[in-house]
Amino acid sequence: MKRLLVGIAALLAVSGMVFASGAPESGASGNDSVELNFFQNKPYLDEAYGDFAADFEEMYPNVDVVIETIGGGASWQTILRGKFAADEGPDIFLVEGVGQYETWQDYIADLSGEDFTETALPFALENLNINGRQMGMPVNLEGYGYIYNKDIFAEAGIDELPTTLSELRDAAERIQAAGYTPFATGYSTWWVLSLHLLNVAFAQQDDPNGFIQGLNDGTASMADNELFQDLQDLIDLTVEFGEDNPLTTDHNRQVQLLASGDVAMIQQGVWKEIPIMEANPDANIGLLPMPLNDSPQMNRIAVGVPFYFVVNSQSSDAEQAAARNFLNYLVTSDTGQRYITEEFGFIPAYSGVSAEGLGGVGQDILAFANEDRTIPWVFGSFPDGFPDDATRQMQAYIAGQQDWTTTLENLDTAWQRRAQ
Repeated sequence: MKRLLVGIAALLAVSGMVFASGAPESGASGNDSVELNFFQNKPYLDEAYGDFAADFEEMYPNVDVVIETIGGGASWQTILRGKFAADEGPDIFLVEGVGQYETWQDYIADLSGEDFTETALPFALENLNINGRQMGMPVNLEGYGYIYNKDIFAEAGIDELPTTLSELRDAAERIQAAGYTPFATGYSTWWVLSLHLLNVAFAQQDDPNGFIQGLNDGTASMADNELFQDLQDLIDLTVEFGEDNPLTTDHNRQVQLLASGDVAMIQQGVWKEIPIMEANPDANIGLLPMPLNDSPQMNRIAVGVPFYFVVNSQSSDAEQAAARNFLNYLVTSDTGQRYITEEFGFIPAYSGVSAEGLGGVGQDILAFANEDRTIPWVFGSFPDGFPDDATRQMQAYIAGQQDWTTTLENLDTAWQRRAQ
């Protein structure tokens, strides 16, 4: 995390560094027509990626970029597995970290020496630097917690933002008394539960990677861990002060409810800032931590590299060359950098890219990072398939079908099965 903070500080300190606006020279794709299949998981960016692809095609007229977007409530990981099983793997796809790298390593090309490695923040490269080889390209930094409506908080008389579980409960009571629903949970969306919410308990461990290794070798357990037991209290709080049917509200409905002013908080991250502002340009929003208990250490948010783009090593030489050009152009050209910050609303993972223009959520993420109040994203190290199991178990608890002890025991069992 020190490297994260150094990287963020460097990002903020550098202003206006200019990159060449021409096409990257590495991996020239020749003159033959090439169809480049690009697989990404953010539906709200589908149009923006299409616009960027059109600009890229002007620079590389022999390349036809075909974008496939799977995300939102759908499991893009499951669909990606199906595509490879059908021998239809895309030329560019994404992985979340080492756990998924191990699943796809036979299909991932070495990107060491590509242009993007020269300007990427060092910590952003590390998670997919395997034995000295750079196997993926980070696109951006992201952070998440509870996006909140500042105007509702002010109306409810909340002068100091909550930093502990007790303070969060007090805020929820005040918001409810003011006539608003405190939370829209979004618990019908799998990644809200099994990636981002579950990550808070993992990331707060004294040694998150050591704890994960303990789960892998059977020396650690979620059922016996105090922070995972505390996670129940946070879930119960959001359900108690949430919408009537927490398992029917998805991430899109969360955005609608927050933007309309019907609810005060949603568990989401910076990727939802653009959809919220599109729905309500006057939305006054920021970001809060997700406290599991009343420890002062709870006043932190999760910040990390959400995923890495990788190149399919089984694609043809021409397709791989076009894929490398596409990725380099995205993060090293003036055009690509403009898309990253202005069109995608990303916090850049590269030095020399201006972070000006970020909204309230993005600015809060940078503030938490600069103040050393962050926790890592460790769900990239979850065994492949475990998030699907975790979603079912956590939804069963929220539905009242099993108690929390059983839920944690079932999570331990699922982890052991997937880690083998």
